[in-house]
Amino acid sequence: MGERIDLKSWLRKASRLSLIRIDVESEEKLVKDLIKIIEFFNQLREVNVENVEPLFMNPIGGYVVRDDEPKECLKAEEVLINVKEKVDGYVKGPRTL
Repeated sequence: MGERIDLKSWLRKASRLSLIRIDVESEEKLVKDLIKIIEFFNQLREVNVENVEPLFMNPIGGYVVRDDEPKECLKAEEVLINVKEKVDGYVKGPRTL
C-alpha cells in the first residue's frame, strides 16, 4: 500500500457519515478485518497477469444485459421503519457543507 491510512479514524468517519453506531469491540474486529482485506488485495496486486486474457465483457465486445421486468417495490412506510431521522417521508442525512 503506497499511502498508509489510520483505519480506526477512517472507520469512525465512515460510521459517522453513514449514521451507523459501532461499539469499541466491533470497531476493533472491523479494523482487523479491514487489515486482512487490504493485505489480500496487496497479494492480488503481485499476481502476474501479463499474458492472461481478460475474463470480462468489454464495450467493444458488447454487454449482455437482462430485460427490465417490473416488480413490486417496497412501500415507503416499510423502507422508513428503521430510519433514524426522517422528514416528510424522506430520509434525513447529514449536512455535507
